[in-house]
Formats: sequence, structure tokens, C-alpha cells
Amino acid sequence: MLNVRISSLPPDRQTAAKDCRRCIKRRIKCDRSTPRCRKCTIRDFQCPGYDTIQLKWGLGVTRIQKPSERPSINQSNDSTKDADKSAIAALVPQTGASPGRDIVLGVDHNSPISITRTPSPTIDRPLVDSYTSAILSHNLFTHFNIKVAPRLTWVDRPDHPWRKVIAPLAQRSRCLGLSILSVAAAHLSFTSSDIPSTATPSSNHRLRDASLHTLNQKINTELANYHSTTDHLSRDSTLIEILATTLVLCYGEMLIPHSTDWNLHLHACRILIERYTWRNRHAATPNAAIDFIIREVADIEVFRNIGAFSSEQPFITDALHPHSKSILLDDYFHTFTGVFREITAEERRRYTLSQRTKDHDYTDKPQPPSPLPPVDMAPWRAKVDLAHARALADITRLITTHGTNTQQWMHSIVRAVYHASLIYAYQSLAPLPEATAEIGASLPILLAEIEFLTAGPVHSFSHDIFVPLFIAGTECWDDGRRQEAVERRFRELLAAMGIWCNFTALRFLKAFWGRKEYHRVGGWIPYARENEGDNGPFLVF
Repeated sequence: MLNVRISSLPPDRQTAAKDCRRCIKRRIKCDRSTPRCRKCTIRDFQCPGYDTIQLKWGLGVTRIQKPSERPSINQSNDSTKDADKSAIAALVPQTGASPGRDIVLGVDHNSPISITRTPSPTIDRPLVDSYTSAILSHNLFTHFNIKVAPRLTWVDRPDHPWRKVIAPLAQRSRCLGLSILSVAAAHLSFTSSDIPSTATPSSNHRLRDASLHTLNQKINTELANYHSTTDHLSRDSTLIEILATTLVLCYGEMLIPHSTDWNLHLHACRILIERYTWRNRHAATPNAAIDFIIREVADIEVFRNIGAFSSEQPFITDALHPHSKSILLDDYFHTFTGVFREITAEERRRYTLSQRTKDHDYTDKPQPPSPLPPVDMAPWRAKVDLAHARALADITRLITTHGTNTQQWMHSIVRAVYHASLIYAYQSLAPLPEATAEIGASLPILLAEIEFLTAGPVHSFSHDIFVPLFIAGTECWDDGRRQEAVERRFRELLAAMGIWCNFTALRFLKAFWGRKEYHRVGGWIPYARENEGDNGPFLVF
């Protein structure tokens, strides 16, 4: 009879830690030879191999437990708590894992459940919940890379810093990993749905709270080590981890309807950036992660400050921009973002100067402020034209790798942002007659581009329409049909894209349309300034 004596096998052969499933089923001792058991192969059986963990249904499924076998209520509660801990632990990226796969599929060999016995899904619930959470974690991280990250940049590309810089950092950071998963969960919760009256408690809340808890511990560590002799690079690494997590949490709040907590996280990002730049004010070596994070924060502030006028709201300054140009920051539409920043800063500067002129009028009778000299719009138009030329040159590198439809959408987006920038510049700076003429020429072109970009199905540039759509809406105060079209496009894009912070911009537009005393070219700017306290913060992103 065919048999294999284990004592006759080479002692230095490679063996598995457990018996193969066929030997277990046959109730014989397995020789555990790898890659296949010899007791199976000698009988021409197909060896099923060796499982790191073998699942088996417990007896509790097939028979009624005796009273002495039933777990107590306290034991059940402890099991539930352990399951929750295991679930959260499974959501944390492991060091050395790839962002989309190994990050969640690794086996925890230090698990309290021993792998020397066969676990039961009915008894070993924490193990089952842990691996269920691992699948959820994998799906959420994949959703972030495929669906969320492209929404956070003008034009997506495979080597974008969200994948090249932030994803590897998340593998080493518990709080950053949890924050990324919470953003993905929030996006899934509120995509393709109307604005819910009340946000249902879901996984994104639990993940966000877990991230905030871990983030708080990191902040305490950073503060405790402020005067320590800890390695400088180690302290910088902790601060970058805190900053990246805060930025991701800011984006997470931007995806939640009715939330304005993104403003709180944005303010925290500014403080953290100032702390980092002060600490590294003499450093000459650029850091790819911090360069990218600073650029992201600066971009958010550009569009936040479009509707921010109070003295408490800090202006965008060059201090927020990286000291050195990194190839990772070579994005396709940042040239327009810089133009928006300059226009906003100049409008605020001129308004502040006009108010100072008024304050220094010591006559007994109230006097209007002395008019400032009109702005020569030629240099500003040249800035917008230059941004347009650079954007066209940048996207030329991308066009050859995309189809005809994508090329048309890309060119249309460039034209839409170009005319939106022109309109914003003339609204903010030009004398009224000049602004009326220029906006009258650019607005129909802008509306036509928006119509083309929103007429078909959602595409990879749909999220870029929000800024041009908002600017177009500010000049629809005298046309009810255009107002309806703008609102309809806003709602369609909100439901499809899930960037719900833009609902605050739509709410602002509807309030402005209802105030006829401000209905004039560029009238939304004085309306926003004079009613900022009542309207609250809004963000078009």
C-alpha cells in the first residue's frame, strides 16, 4: 500500500505550519511538504495547499447549546468591543503595503486568536469582523484613488501627488490612513443623492472620529517634543503627518452637505504651515510632501477668499507658496489659480485704501470716500491671456494620449476658465462702463462652454465646471431663465461629483438674485461684503 513515512523525508525540506485540508479531512497526519503534501501526490490526489487561517463552522450552527456552553452577557459585550477594535485596526494601512492592495490584505500574526486551532465565525467574531473591515478598507481606499482624488485637482494623472506622495505617507500613518478612508466613505454616502435633511450616522463618522482621536495624540506628541532633542527629521515627519491629515479632513468636510467645518480645518492648516516654515526657515532642501500640501492649502484659500471680506479672514500671501518649484506641482491650471489670487488681493487692497481715505476725512459733514484712480485693465488682461496661453501649452502634453471627446472637453474647460477669469477681473477692478462692455462680450461665450460641458454625461472634467458656473451665475441677476439653468447645472453637478461645499456657493447666488438693490455688473461683490455676517462662509471649489 502506498504510504509516506515522515521520518524518511529529508529533514531540511521546507514545510508548512499547518496540515493540508485533504489530510485533515482524511484524518491522517500530513507531512506538510511544500508546495504540495506528498501523502496527497503519491495517491494522485490534488493537494489543496495550506491556508494560513482555516475557517470552519462551529458546532453552535448545527445544534442547540447547553446552558453551560452559552456565553454570558458580559462576555458578549466584551466580544463586541473587541470586534470594534479589530475593525478599526484593520482599516489602518500597514507599513510597506501598496496603496490599493496589501494595505488591507495582510494577515495579523500577532492576533489574540491563535492560528494553531481552527477558528469559528460564530465564536471568533472579532476575527471575522476584522477581515470584513479589511475588505471595506480596501474598497474605500480604492474609491479614494479612483473617484475622490481626481476631484481634488484640475486635471488628474496617474503620477499625481495624491498617489505618489500622500498614499505612501498614509501607509505609515494611522491618522492619515483613517482620514483618507473617512473621506472616501463620505463621498460614497453623499454621491448621486439629494441633500439629506439629516446626515445619517455612517462609517464616515466613525472613521473621522477615529482619525481625530489619533490626530489629537499626534498633536500632543508634537507639542511635548517642541523643546526636546529628538531628531529634527523625526519631528518634521510628525508635523507633516499632522498637516496632511488636517488637509484630508478639510476635504472630507467639503464633501458633507451643510458642513462648514472645512473652514476650521483650513485655519488649522495655515497655523501648521506657519509652524513648519518657521522651523525650517533655514532649510534649503525641498520636501515633496510639504510642497504639495502647501500648494493644496493655498489653492483652497484662493477660492475661499473670493467670498471672504472680513478683517479676521487672512489674505493669501506668498508665504503660503513653496520656496522652490517642484515637478510634482507642475499642474495644468494652477496658472489660472494664481490669477484669481492676484485679482482678489488687489480688490481687497483697493477697498481697504478707499476706506482709509474716508476715515481720514476730518470735515464735520459726512463725505463719500475720495475715488481712487481707475485701474488700467491692460496689464490685468495680459495676465489672464498669459495664463490662458500657459494652460494651452500645458494640456498639449496630455492631448496625444486621450481621445477626441476628452480633447474637446479639455479645450472647452480652458476657454471656460479663461472667460471666467476675465469676467472676475473686470467685476473686481474695472470701471463700470468698461466692465459692462467686457462682461457683455465674455458672458455668452462662457455660458455656451458651460452648456457644452454639461450637456452630455459626467466626464473627467465635470468637477472643473463649478468655478466658471459660479462666475456666470453672478451675472445672471437680470435673467430668470439663466438663473434656472445655472441652478439646475449646480444641482446636477453636486449630485454627480459629491463636492457639496459648492452648495454654499449656490445658496449665495440665490440670495444675491433676490436682492434687486445690488443688481448691476459686479454687484455681487458689494453684496457679499456687506452681508458676509448673515450669509456665512461660502466656498466654490
